[in-house]
Amino acid sequence: MIELVKISDKHMDSLVKLLNNENVSKWLLHVPFPYSHEDAEKFIEKCRDNNTDHLFAIEKDGMHVGGIGIHIKGEHKAEIGYWLGEEYWRKGYLTVALNKVIDLALNDLNLKRIYAGTFENNIASEKLLLKCGFEYEGTLRKNLKKGGVYFNEKIFSIIAD
Repeated sequence: MIELVKISDKHMDSLVKLLNNENVSKWLLHVPFPYSHEDAEKFIEKCRDNNTDHLFAIEKDGMHVGGIGIHIKGEHKAEIGYWLGEEYWRKGYLTVALNKVIDLALNDLNLKRIYAGTFENNIASEKLLLKCGFEYEGTLRKNLKKGGVYFNEKIFSIIAD
């Protein structure tokens, strides 16, 4: 069973294990590689001090497999971000987690627009967003910069009725 739980100190070691993987971190704008315990400590502290966003660890039967969050960008909109440890890819876990977050954003938080951006060549993420009801809006050229390299960003959204 997939559950979304508040990120806490209990996720310290698993954050390092899951995010210290270049195949994962290359698709995450603010995640360095290598990923250290110090990086995990800073992230957990940021989650603890954040009263605006909704940030969760994704757990499968109590085991930490990834993360997902709703980053509030105004009174009516938010950006959604997510990741999974590589060993958990292509198992459907992120589909379940993303649908839970979509429901929270649209129904509990009453947001009118939720959106997500992907690195242009992140085909798996694009497919996930489309599968979960997002629509492709367009590409922002050289909108992302990671490690001194510029990348195009594809934008997907769901607009509430």
